[in-house]
Amino acid sequence: MLQDAGWASYLVARRAALASCIDPHAAASTAHAARRLATYLGFAPDEARRHARRSHLFAADAAFHDQLLGSGRIDVIRALIDRTDTGALPASASGTVAVSLHYGPATSILPLCLARASRNGRIAAFAVIQNSHRVAAVMLPPGRQAELTTHGFPLIDLDIARLGELGALRRARAILRAGGTVLIFADGQLPRPGTKRTIACRLGRGNLALANGAAWLARSAGAPLLPLLVRPMRDAHRVEALPCVPPEHAEATYQALIDAAIPSDPAPWSRWCAGAPHF
Repeated sequence: MLQDAGWASYLVARRAALASCIDPHAAASTAHAARRLATYLGFAPDEARRHARRSHLFAADAAFHDQLLGSGRIDVIRALIDRTDTGALPASASGTVAVSLHYGPATSILPLCLARASRNGRIAAFAVIQNSHRVAAVMLPPGRQAELTTHGFPLIDLDIARLGELGALRRARAILRAGGTVLIFADGQLPRPGTKRTIACRLGRGNLALANGAAWLARSAGAPLLPLLVRPMRDAHRVEALPCVPPEHAEATYQALIDAAIPSDPAPWSRWCAGAPHF
C-alpha cells in the first residue's frame, strides 16, 4: 500500500511538473533543436519541429527527476525504482565503467538503480562522475547522500568541479580497482571543434565529438565498459544494458550507445536542446 501511495505521488508530481514547464527560452531552444534534428537526421521541417517539442518535454522531465533525486521523498524514489525494469546488470571482478547518455531521465534513474544494486550486493561500491559547474543540481550534498544511503541507495558523488577532472578520474580508478562500478555520461560535455583527446562518433548524417574520459578510465583501470540506456516506457522506465566492451575497444561503446538510442527515438536525447553553440 505504501508503495502504491508513493507511485501515485510520483505520477501526480511528474505530471504537474510537465504541465508547468513554461520556459521563456523554450521557443529559441526548440527552434535550435529543430535545426539540429533536420541537419543531422534529415527530418523535414514539420517533423523536426515535432521531435524538437518532444525533446523539450523530455528535458523538462529529466530536470524533474534530477530534483526528485536531490530532494524528493524517499518513498516516492523507492516506488520509482521499484517500477524500473533493470534486468540483469553485468559486473566484473576488476570493476566496471558504466557509460550512458543524457537520454531520458538517465542522470537520476541510473545512479539510483546502480546504488540499489550495490546495496543488494549485485555490484560492489558505486560512484557517479558529474560536474556541478555546469548543473549544480546534479551533485548531492553530504546530508542527502547520507539520507539515500540510510534508505538503501548508497552512492559516491565524484564532482569534477570540486575534485578537478584528473582528481575525479583518479578517485574513480581506485574504486574500479577495488571491484566497484563507476558511471560516466559520455555526452556530459560536448567538446568544441579542435579539442584534443576526443572520440569521433557518427550522428545520423553528421559527426559528433565526445570527451574520452570513460575510455581513458577503462584503459587506466583495465575495466570493461558497460553501455546503459534508460528507455521511457509509458509512465515507467527500462534500463537496457548493451554488451560489455573491453577497454581496448572503448570507442565502440560510444557509437553503440548512439546507434541504440537515436534511430529508435531521437527526442529523449536532451542534447538536441543544449545551449552549446558549436553543436
